[in-house]
This record gives sequence, structure tokens and C-alpha cells, in this order.
Amino acid sequence: MNIREHLSIENSKKNWEQVVDYVGNDAKRFDELMQVFLNDERFLIQRSSQPVGKIGELHPRLITLYFAALVDYLETKPIDAVKRNVMRIFQFVEIPADLEGRVFDIALGYLASIEEPISVKAFSMTVLRRLCQKYPELTTEVIHQIEILVNENVSPGIVGRGRHELKKLRKLID
Repeated sequence: MNIREHLSIENSKKNWEQVVDYVGNDAKRFDELMQVFLNDERFLIQRSSQPVGKIGELHPRLITLYFAALVDYLETKPIDAVKRNVMRIFQFVEIPADLEGRVFDIALGYLASIEEPISVKAFSMTVLRRLCQKYPELTTEVIHQIEILVNENVSPGIVGRGRHELKKLRKLID
């Protein structure tokens, strides 16, 4: 399968699931997918983001070579699909120490922004909580931001995820 051509055919769940199945845990095929994901063509970026997110969740070892590139990508203010799927991945993986500060700032910025989609905010909450487990001194700042979202009743998804993460975060400072 030529991943670029396959993703060009259509934007559908069936199509990206075929890409996920094809790539599996093969590093060479994942590299091919990442070349599509990290390109300039918006429609290919969007279509490849879901398979990247799913494979990053299923086979986290494949994503490790791309951590710095993904963080750099997030700092370019990419399309929502990129933010959503990269933050989804970061919920499940150990973020390298040299990137933790940048990821923390990005995720906190997503929580504070009124423009970010619900899913990006929800995944960011979990990423931030996991970083706070390693650096408890950051917990108060994260709690404050999540409380704002919960109190504003932004959405049922945010309220539910927010309460779940707040419970875990408060245990870090008790």
C-alpha cells in the first residue's frame, strides 16, 4: 500500500483503519505514515492524523523517534486534527524529560484558550495530570485551570474529564 495515495482516496474511518492495519507495528511503514503527517498538504495531514494517533496509542514505541518533531509541530499552531491526535498520544506515553516543559506549556495553553476544541482540552488535562505526578509543584496551576473549565460548564465531556482529573490532582497536594 502506498499510504499517501490511499489517504488521498477518501476521508473515512474505513480508510484510516486500513492504514492502521497496514502499518501495524512496522517501523518502516510508520515512518512512511509520519512523512505524510508531517507534510504541507492540509488534507493529507488531516487524513493521516487519525491513524498516527491510533498507532501512537497502540504501539507507543513507534512514536518515540518523533517526539521532538511532534512537539515542534504543535508549536506551529497546526490544524485541530493534529492537536487532538498528538495530545491523545501524549496521554499514553512517557514524554522525554527535555520536552516536558514545552508539552506542559502547550497543554496548559490549550486549556486556557477559548478556541480549542473539547477533545484537545480533554486530552490536555490528562497529559498535564501525568506531568504533575512527576512534578507536583505544578499541580496548583493545573487544578486552577481545570476548575475554571468545570465551573464554566464548558461541555459535559470537559466537566466529566475535569472532575476525574481534579480528583487525581488533589491527591498530589494533600
